[in-house]
Amino acid sequence: MMDEDYQKALSEALQARQEVIEKSVMLTLKEELRAFYNAYGSLYAMLLTKGMVKEDPYKQDVQIGEIKVPATEAFSDAEKNEQLTIRLSHYDTQLDMLVNFYQFHVTYFTLDRIKRVLGLIKYIDWINLTEDSSSPITRAVAELTSQLRKGIDALGVGGIVGLIQRLSKLSRSILGYLEVLSNFNRETYKLEVRTAISKRIPEGKSPSVVDIKKQIAAAMPGQSVYTKLLEEIIKEDYSSQSQELRENILKSLKLTQNKKDTAVHEVSLKHFLIEGIQILGGLTPILLEVGAKLDANETILINRKISFWDKVKRLLAQILNKEPEAVIYEVELQNPGSSPVKVSVDFNQFRNKIDRKIKQFNSAANTSLPKLAALSDEQLIKFLEQGIRDMQSCHKTLNALDDYFKQAVDQHERDQIKGIKPELSTLKNAYIKANQRYSDYTIQKEEAEQLKKLDIVQKDQV
Repeated sequence: MMDEDYQKALSEALQARQEVIEKSVMLTLKEELRAFYNAYGSLYAMLLTKGMVKEDPYKQDVQIGEIKVPATEAFSDAEKNEQLTIRLSHYDTQLDMLVNFYQFHVTYFTLDRIKRVLGLIKYIDWINLTEDSSSPITRAVAELTSQLRKGIDALGVGGIVGLIQRLSKLSRSILGYLEVLSNFNRETYKLEVRTAISKRIPEGKSPSVVDIKKQIAAAMPGQSVYTKLLEEIIKEDYSSQSQELRENILKSLKLTQNKKDTAVHEVSLKHFLIEGIQILGGLTPILLEVGAKLDANETILINRKISFWDKVKRLLAQILNKEPEAVIYEVELQNPGSSPVKVSVDFNQFRNKIDRKIKQFNSAANTSLPKLAALSDEQLIKFLEQGIRDMQSCHKTLNALDDYFKQAVDQHERDQIKGIKPELSTLKNAYIKANQRYSDYTIQKEEAEQLKKLDIVQKDQV
């Protein structure tokens, strides 16, 4: 039967467990969900850039509210392009809403919200991303990523594979944290039901699920009813297994904060820096695409201006690994709020700079979270600051080169020039997001230091 001693013990165990979850699980869950969103965003941006899916024209019409899992129904081949455009855009929007609008506190993550988040994380099975998946959207995304890897070099393929592996690892970890939250909320719900109806159940009677539902309707109007949990209450309070089941529940709730939780908490601010680095790491395939388009455009311009024998000399220089002659372009850099500035760009030097960033970002993208977390804040800051500065500078130069190439050819030849506006948009969004993570780190670091100073002052005054 429902006795007050068990309810009191359960209440105390839940309170202690909540403190542990609030200090460690919620923090880490938020970090990993943001990393998950960033990884998906990088992959989604590549699909958009390659034209494999289109921008959803109705994306801005989405209302902010509770997250909603995108459609899961099967679709025909004729509908595939339209459905992928809609569903992947919706998925991106819902992840954005989860990361930026959900409150990461235990009490906010109700059983209903946990179910919604679980549905979102499981929507695409990143752990088993195969073309024979039973899930229509997983199957379609597996096909897209397979196509995405064709026609690019090993470095680009590595970047794509790295993103998928990161999504897979984060999925497993996030699902584990959601299970911890779910177990806690299940026991909290059962305690609330017990507390509300305990005096309404006649002494000595073993109630049915129907009986408990009636009492919930009377004592807890509007409360959600979970039949499975009501069945658990009956077993735990009225069956011959009651004592054993209760002991197991109390034992599971008394798990204390382990060393891993403490370590995560101690380096909690690092996750802002790591997220910023991961955002930049996701730019590897974008920069590879930009480099390929720049090379193609430069070839068009060179071939228009040089003679046959000059072409032969350039080819011999490449065969003999000689340094190529400097190719200087006079371009105009756009500066918001002021007139454009004319500068000389050494094309070969600039291309080498892009290649160096590709290697650095690819290395960062393939570095595991534990290895990144093991680096000092100073090391992470140095890499992030430099990466952001380089991308801001590259964006300006690339924008200028894009305009230059289009203007350097006759009107009838412009369709041969490969534009990079989509890649420029992705690049700008990435360094802005990375800079925001750095700003988040700086602000919270300053707040923590101020609180620490305040604590020291208060202790001195005692």
